[in-house]
Amino acid sequence: MYSFHQGYQKVLGSDISGIPGMSNGIQNAKPMGELISLKGKTAIVTGGAMGMGLCTVNRLCEAGADVVIVDVADEYAEKALEYLSAQNYNVKYFKADLRDVKQIQAAVDFARKEFGKIDILVNNAAVWSHRTLEEITEDSWDEIVDVNLKACMFFTQAAAEVMEAQGTGGKIVNIASVAGLSADRQPLMFEYVASKSAVIALTKSLAKKMKSINVNINCVVPGGMITPGAINTVRSEAAQALKMPPCPVSDPDEVARVVYMLTTDISNFMQGAVVTVDGGDSVHVQ
Repeated sequence: MYSFHQGYQKVLGSDISGIPGMSNGIQNAKPMGELISLKGKTAIVTGGAMGMGLCTVNRLCEAGADVVIVDVADEYAEKALEYLSAQNYNVKYFKADLRDVKQIQAAVDFARKEFGKIDILVNNAAVWSHRTLEEITEDSWDEIVDVNLKACMFFTQAAAEVMEAQGTGGKIVNIASVAGLSADRQPLMFEYVASKSAVIALTKSLAKKMKSINVNINCVVPGGMITPGAINTVRSEAAQALKMPPCPVSDPDEVARVVYMLTTDISNFMQGAVVTVDGGDSVHVQ
């Protein structure tokens, strides 16, 4: 038999000999509708013109956010804006090469000018290729690491500065990959694996700093997805000759929903978390 403990009444919402400051009680819990709403929020999504990035933009807009898509894919961005505008979503597009820190800063300045503030940053933009070890060059390394890792660092730096100045906190979500967990089924993505492993580590290392300015930073680790980027992956002849083992492949919206959750108040008690959304691939579920 359990003995009655008056402290438990605090959890039920009755402040009688409870544990002050530990719980608001279920009667005072913030309604779920408020927790998941992004009304009045402004978000930046890099690589938001297609694929999982676009799915994320759609979910953030659906929850009420104003969104700036930062990308280089003009044609995809045009189609994305056409669709999103038809849903009466407030979305802007800023073209930027994320290998250039000055263009990253320009994108942040654009978002602040258009919407007056920045509450959410999703570092989603990425490039990858399939090459054998012998085919990797300094240029191929720099292209992938600069977009996937350097841009993540400097976009976070620029957005966090704005969030800190606003004094209202914010949410940053970095997108890594199961490849960053060394789940490279056929060793052909060395640069990508290195960059995405670093994104996971960077998220964790930034957590303490971000917490000090009331910004939650977390990381989502997707598995395989059906996206334009995946379909158009650059594969050398030598890489194509190697048979790639099958893996679970998801609709990118499956991942976008989790990214969206991390931009809401649901994630307020998450800091430096790494959330894997891969259909069980990383734990060998086929």
